[in-house]
Amino acid sequence: YASALGAEVYAFSHSPNKRDQCLELGASHFIDTSNQEDVDSVKRTLNYLFITSNSQSNQYNEYISWMDFEGQIVLLAIPKGQMSFKAGEFIQTEVAITGSLIGGVNMLKKTLEFSAEHQILPTIERFPMEKVNEALEHVDSGKARYRVVLENPQSSNL
Repeated sequence: YASALGAEVYAFSHSPNKRDQCLELGASHFIDTSNQEDVDSVKRTLNYLFITSNSQSNQYNEYISWMDFEGQIVLLAIPKGQMSFKAGEFIQTEVAITGSLIGGVNMLKKTLEFSAEHQILPTIERFPMEKVNEALEHVDSGKARYRVVLENPQSSNL
């Protein structure tokens, strides 16, 4: 969505094998967080950082170091456990941390309209309803890219 809005998008992952997919999905840059040179290249450059993973991470001081003055870190998933960071980093850089789980009906409607206008399609994996347990295992193991859809068999009465 951000690239469709004209933003320069940085995708972050500790898995370098996600690079190609991130670029295909619209990222302008891929930052391998296991590569210090990549990480150093974004210091004090980001206006916004959207955190979409709920994994436990206490790297918030590092995240702050990526942010430009008055940047915003937005949590779109609830991290496991406690968040830990030095408050002084936020104060000195005037970086804000905020969050959102879901927008209201109007926001969802606008998102769907924007998606249709810009031909943004979801990346899903389909499972027949009778394989619900396999689908849940697939999600729980972290293998799902990016959503799993359970499908009911077509009824012959329709």
